[in-house]
This record gives sequence, structure tokens and C-alpha cells, in this order.
Amino acid sequence: MSNRRHRSDVGTVLLHFVLLGAFVVALGTGLRIACDDPDAGWLAILDPVLPSEHLWFRHLVAGVALTGALAGYGVYVRRARLTPRMRLDLARLKAIGRGGEARWAALGIVALWLLLLGLAAEIVTGAAMFLVGGQIMTAIHLWVTWACLACAITHVALHLARGGLQHALKIFRPSPLRIAPPPPDLAELLAEQMRKGSEPREASHGEATLRAHPLATAAAVAVAFAGLACGTEVATRPVLPVVAIAKNQAPILDGDISDPAWSKARAVSVMTTQGGDFGGTHQTRIEVRALHDGERIYFAFLWDDPTRSLKHQPLVKTPEGWRVAASRPDLADEETYHEDKFAVLLAPPGLPLIGAAIHLATRPLRGKPGSSSGRGLHYTSGGAIVDVWQWRASHEGAHGHVDNCHFGGPQEPDEAMLAASYSGGFALDPGDAPHRANIAGVTLTGGVLPRRLPRDIAATARVMGRITDAAHESESENARWWMTMADTVPYSPERDATIPVGTIIPGVIMADTQADEVVGYGRWAGGRWTLEISRRLATGSPFDVEIKSGILMWLAAFDHAQKRHSRHLRPFRLQLE
Repeated sequence: MSNRRHRSDVGTVLLHFVLLGAFVVALGTGLRIACDDPDAGWLAILDPVLPSEHLWFRHLVAGVALTGALAGYGVYVRRARLTPRMRLDLARLKAIGRGGEARWAALGIVALWLLLLGLAAEIVTGAAMFLVGGQIMTAIHLWVTWACLACAITHVALHLARGGLQHALKIFRPSPLRIAPPPPDLAELLAEQMRKGSEPREASHGEATLRAHPLATAAAVAVAFAGLACGTEVATRPVLPVVAIAKNQAPILDGDISDPAWSKARAVSVMTTQGGDFGGTHQTRIEVRALHDGERIYFAFLWDDPTRSLKHQPLVKTPEGWRVAASRPDLADEETYHEDKFAVLLAPPGLPLIGAAIHLATRPLRGKPGSSSGRGLHYTSGGAIVDVWQWRASHEGAHGHVDNCHFGGPQEPDEAMLAASYSGGFALDPGDAPHRANIAGVTLTGGVLPRRLPRDIAATARVMGRITDAAHESESENARWWMTMADTVPYSPERDATIPVGTIIPGVIMADTQADEVVGYGRWAGGRWTLEISRRLATGSPFDVEIKSGILMWLAAFDHAQKRHSRHLRPFRLQLE
């Protein structure tokens, strides 16, 4: 075979490498993201080879590059008159049955078209996930990824079968583009015969112009498609209007949005996916409204959750002593004996848009422990602070406590910080915590010593309401799975001896202190949580983000899960009146 046969034109080479690079980045980041999906946990076997930094941002950039390159490739093939080499017609299909090189060439065209269609499907499903969300679309996107990978491998294998390694390596040997003459046209042939005295130099100049034109046009189309994708994202970015009200119109925080002030707020919603249970769907739609009175901001969050889950790893009295009710021994990622939770993330607009504080990997920080769950860590780069509020159904207490937290730079683990408890850059804001785990220590037999015991066992059992091991059953209305200092007495062996085996007590002790930073109350009814939260617009704390127009907000819901929460990619942009 001649050398010419084993070369590819420059435009094909360049566009192939852009497509390949975008696909490889999208594949690596996409599989890492998919590892965290509850339906695709087996992908964790790829942990050593997958990236962990800025995953969503890089995945989206790769998707935009792939979209532009695919559009440019289509234009290039047509403008350079290369369509015959990838035409899938009846003659090519018949060649499959004839054998020899013609068979491999025809099968290669089939694989190429399947790959191009798969990439187009990836772009469509990826855009749908980004703009709309939904667990089904996420699953389809992953299935199409495997199809695209299989088609790409088959495409290369068929090149090898057709002409060996030299034929497959032609993509690394660029040559000038030679545009085939257009199909003969009778009118043009007649005009050519009538034309006399044509000038060769002008024809040559025109031919050179045509040779340069397809690649330039393809590049322009690729850039235009990428710009259109980015422009569409900016134009459709969700905005959460924060309506101004008078201070005497502020809503009462009680988990009930019947206050007249809420009728002034416009509700916006987002579908969050890849979460915990949520009736087996792993997704829930979150609706949010916002008000401010010039001093404080008020949010109302509503989300679907089929069960009211309140118990937070309660303690159970066994013949061998007290044990923590848990479905896994390390207490790291509980998904049965845990309460419902809700989280709000606030970030200034200058931070990278997506995933700046999310690092998925067993051990994303070199030289530091991995996360207790083995799924990843939250931390930021350069010391940036991202504000996090976390409401927990069993930690609300009498005063509407919401954990005021933040993501910052990675902490240096000290001697007392075991690998199982390392949290990266996630931490509570400085100050006294209004709650404590009801565990004072661990026994030699693997049990625990309670910090405090109920003052009245019968009264504690009554306020806990219905007690069940089933995660898919709701706790009783108005049940309370926390105790106060007044409800309890310090642990003592003598007091412990009076408590019968089989007794269950809450795993949370709430201090009798008034919440002064972030306050929130939640109420569950009819398969839906309603949560009202309030905070001062500006706190003066370096660990808080001042709330003003332009601040970005993400939301997450937990269904009886310690760490597995639903998520969405596109943040709300706050717009204060």
C-alpha cells in the first residue's frame, strides 16, 4: 500500500484530536461523578485512575468542547467534500457480506455513525441533566457513555483489521487537504466549454482558497456552538428573587408558610438527584421562597420525602451493655438509623461555578486521611470560605437550631483526629455547639457508655412515639428524638442498672440555649417537609458569607441518611429587592 493511503488531512487530524481530548476528559470526570451515584457504586473499582478535582466544571467544559467539535466536524466533512468516505448506503451494507477489506471498511463506517449518534445523545442528555435534572436522565447518560466507549474501541479495532497498525496510525500523519472536484453539473460543463482563455494562476489561487476554507469554517462553527452553549446557560440561569418586606411583616418560623408575607414571595424550584432513598427514586424536587426585611433574610424550603425520619443513631440497651443502633459498624455513612436533613450552601460569585468544594475519591488529599465514608471530602482551594447551613430533624431542639458550618481549606489532622473522623475542610463555625452526641466513651466489648440517662424512662419513651427499625416508616407526629439537660441525669452504673434490657434512648443531647445565628423550624406532613430558616444578612463573621445580590445558592436534601444527599448543578443567583 502507498504512503498516501496511510495519511489523513490536517483538518481531520485536528478535529479528531479535539473530539478525543474532550471525550477523554468528559469520560474520566463523568465516571468519577457516577461513582457517587447510589445505583452505580460498583464504579468505585476505578478509583485509582479517575480524577477528583473540579469534576463538574471540567465535565461541563469538556461537554461544551465536544459539542463544538462535533458540529465543526460535520461542517468540515461537508465543506471539504469528504462525505463519500463516510456515506452509509446500500452498497456499503452489501459489502459487509462480501468479506475482505471492503467488509472492514463498511463495518468501520457503521461503528463511526453509531459513535457520532452516541456522542450526540450524550450532548442532549447531558444538557437535559444540567438544565432540568432527573435520575432517569442521569441513568440514560451513563448507559450512552458505555455505548460511546464501546463504539470508539470498535472504530479503532476495525481500522486495525482493515489495514493493520499502519492504517490505524494514519491519524498521526497529517497531510494537506485535497478537495475532490464537485460532482459534474451539465450547466457548468457547458459554461466551461464556452469559456476561452482561462487564467491558470487565478484558478490556482481560487483552489488554494477553497483548500483553506473548510477548516476555517469548521473552527468558526465550533466556536459559535460553544458560545451558544455558554450563552444559553447564562441567559437561563435561575434567579431567586428575595422580596423586601417590613420588619413587622416578618413570618413566624414554625414550619408553616401560611403567613401572609410568604404570599408575596415567588417560588422557584429545582430537581435534585443522586441522593439517598426518597422512596427508591434517589431524587426530590426542592421549592424555595425568600424574603428580607433589611436586617434578616427568610427562606422557606419545601421538598418531597415519603417518610418523617427523626432518630439519630439512638442507643439500645442489650445484655452486653449499650450499643449504637446502626446499619454499619463504623458509624460513617448511616442510611437507616438517621434523621432527615437539609443543607444550604452559599458562595460568592467569584468562586468556580460548580463543584469547587466537592472532591470525590477515596483519598482525594495526598498525605492526609480519606473521608470516613470513603466517598470524598469537602474543601476549597486558596483558603476561600463557602457558607453551609445544615438543619437536622433530630437536632432542631426547642429553639430551632441549625448548624452553622463552612467549607474552607483542608484541615491539618492532629493526633486526636483519627482517619475515620477526618472531614477535609468542613467544620462548624467557632462557638459552643448546642448539642452533643450521647456517647461518653467506648467499652472494651465494643459497646458505648451513655453521656446521660433519662430522668424518667417512661416519659422519654412517650415523647419518642412509635419506635421501629424500618427506615421506610415515619416516626410519630410531634415525636422528639432528643433529650435536654433537664430531661436527663449524668450516667452512673447504679442508674444504668435500673434500666431494663431493650430500652431505647435518644442519641442526641440538646443544650437549653437560644440559637442566635441561623434559626430554623421544620414540619413534615403528607410526604413533604416544610422548613423555614432565617439569618442576619451580614453577621460580621469571617466564616459567613454576606447575603446580597449575586450570591450563589445550592440546596441538598437527606432522606434518613448521614451523608448521602441529593444535589443539583446550577445554583440559584440571589436577587435582593
